[in-house]
Amino acid sequence: MTDSPTSPNGIVEILSIVLDPLIMFKKTIDTIQEIIPGADNDLKEKFHWINCSLKNATQFNYMIVGSYFSSGCYWKAPEGGTPFSSTMFSCCNGDGAITGMTGGTAFNLWLDSEQSFKLRSREAGWTLLSYDAACREGGHIRSKNLYMGKDEKGNTSKFYIEDLSFARQGPYVVCSAAGSR
Repeated sequence: MTDSPTSPNGIVEILSIVLDPLIMFKKTIDTIQEIIPGADNDLKEKFHWINCSLKNATQFNYMIVGSYFSSGCYWKAPEGGTPFSSTMFSCCNGDGAITGMTGGTAFNLWLDSEQSFKLRSREAGWTLLSYDAACREGGHIRSKNLYMGKDEKGNTSKFYIEDLSFARQGPYVVCSAAGSR
């Protein structure tokens, strides 16, 4: 995961209007509590498969910026998403293939029209970067930069972006922005 751009003092000002911290907190909790459906029965019939869940608990849009496979394929390809949204994508070995699936997907979380925060999957086993630190209890990686923006009333808010992962029946990732005034 990388921050862009890197600021010498570690604070990056964004041009977007940021939500009031109390509204952000409520929407974040609501997003995290959303239930994402499990894998399709047809997918479960594949020899190797994985179902990945992604919850965007931020006020920012995200989009897919790249993907590749060394083996396997998408069963349900990932798509970009809107603020405070949940989605799922899945991968499997090809029909009749004895190999598993290896590859990667990169997402950008767009903070404003020019700045983004990159979330990447790894090359093997469809684990997301922060998933490396995940365990049954969960793990996370926090942005190196502190982001700063203003709400509709002109109040300054500063926040970090966190990529949280949990090891369940497949990668489960929550991206959230946590901060204060």
